[in-house]
Amino acid sequence: MDAKPPLPSDWFADWPRIAIDTSDQSGFAAINRIAGFAASSWTCNSPDGPLETPMPLMQAVDGAVREALLHLLELGLIDIDSERLHAAPSYPTSRKG
Repeated sequence: MDAKPPLPSDWFADWPRIAIDTSDQSGFAAINRIAGFAASSWTCNSPDGPLETPMPLMQAVDGAVREALLHLLELGLIDIDSERLHAAPSYPTSRKG
């Protein structure tokens, strides 16, 4: 992977994005499948999931994303760049098309 782009300089500046290969044979596709299985398993099989414990959609999505991220982190397949995380002036909360 290429070096990470610099962080934006202020609160409202756009974040430069890293190009990601999303083809079926890419590393992203493999990680996406693993995360999807973890999220689906939590959703369908966990006593804390929405099939066993009714919850608003937003809470179900948050739980599934949390489960997927935890699974990938625990397997060592993704890392948290704490330095970058704490150095950023703000964070975008959605992706642009």
